[in-house]
Amino acid sequence: KFFMFDSLSSISFNELSRFSGAKEAKMEKKITGYTPVDISQWHRKEHFEAFQSVAQCTYNQTVQLDITAFLKTVKKNKHKFYPAFIHILARLMNAHPEFRMAMKDGELVIWDSVHPCYTVFHEQTETFSSLWSEYHDDFRQFLHIYSQDVACYGENLAYFPKGFIENMFFVSANPWVSFTSFDLNVANMDNFFAPVFTMGKYYTQGDKVLMPLAIQVHHAVCDGFHVGRMLNELQQYCDEWQGGA
Repeated sequence: KFFMFDSLSSISFNELSRFSGAKEAKMEKKITGYTPVDISQWHRKEHFEAFQSVAQCTYNQTVQLDITAFLKTVKKNKHKFYPAFIHILARLMNAHPEFRMAMKDGELVIWDSVHPCYTVFHEQTETFSSLWSEYHDDFRQFLHIYSQDVACYGENLAYFPKGFIENMFFVSANPWVSFTSFDLNVANMDNFFAPVFTMGKYYTQGDKVLMPLAIQVHHAVCDGFHVGRMLNELQQYCDEWQGGA
């Protein structure tokens, strides 16, 4: 299968229900727990308020990720590239609170965990579905969950065949083209804090294999420092990944 992304970022979770081909996923406490943030005592209080008012914005950053070692290990272990890379991203999103923030019932919260929502392309209709899988620290356990979800919902043409949960981040791929910049120009991003990743077609440059990767975040909860740290950690993960061993 090929995978691609079309933005859902401007749509509220209440509005998303009308696009779903399945009932809303059960909001099990074990995967939707959260901690409220006391903004009055938060060290980012002024930054949060500024980027929610006079300087309200999201921003995008695109890098050329060196996946040479990662791709070699994926092939050696006969894994699929897409879920393996999704798992690495999910590990990073769950390692840092700035990527797990959301507004819930008018309150800023940090999710206990976030789960990847990725896109599945349907060749027969040239459309796609958005499918989420529960994150698990162990790669092989996550791969089992992912494989079950794709087997169960992968041929369903609904926008959200499995339904949806609130504590998601978004991953997609455009495997048909490489790019040096990718921007999501989406309106009404006031309280949409979930990170959005877009992967491009990887290519060879000298003895390296590089892959374009774009990330969009909301400046109210995430600065360039946080994105930079995460991307550096991502590169290290790719260099050292052992195939779930």
